[in-house]
Amino acid sequence: MAAPQRRYGASAIPGPGAPPVEREKAARRRGAAARRRAAGRRRRFAVVVVIPVLLMLGSVYLHTVSAGLTDRAALLDERLAQVQAEGERLEVRVSELSGAGRIRPLAIEKLGMKDPAGENLKVYDLDRENGAQDGGQKKGGKSR
Repeated sequence: MAAPQRRYGASAIPGPGAPPVEREKAARRRGAAARRRAAGRRRRFAVVVVIPVLLMLGSVYLHTVSAGLTDRAALLDERLAQVQAEGERLEVRVSELSGAGRIRPLAIEKLGMKDPAGENLKVYDLDRENGAQDGGQKKGGKSR
């Protein structure tokens, strides 16, 4: 009767009386089986130890990045509030500087402009913008 078959289809290990070729084949099969068992152990180690450790490190990294971004967002919100306050202050300053009570004296003094209510201005025609004396008509007698 033949020797019982082992797992993975390997035959029984030949003894010292077996031919050298058979012993070499058996040694290679034992080496291949040992490599498969070692690969299985490495896979189990990776699944049980390495992957959870990498996931924890990734979680710590993401929390660190998130905290930094939260701080940056708070700083930007504070800066936005400061800039908006500055913009409102500048709008008030523009309205103060562009008031008619300030502009008229500057125009008279620095630019030599005249006040429209003054006596030294002559108004030619109150009804027409362009000052034309023909009533806005062209030479053909047609009005616009």
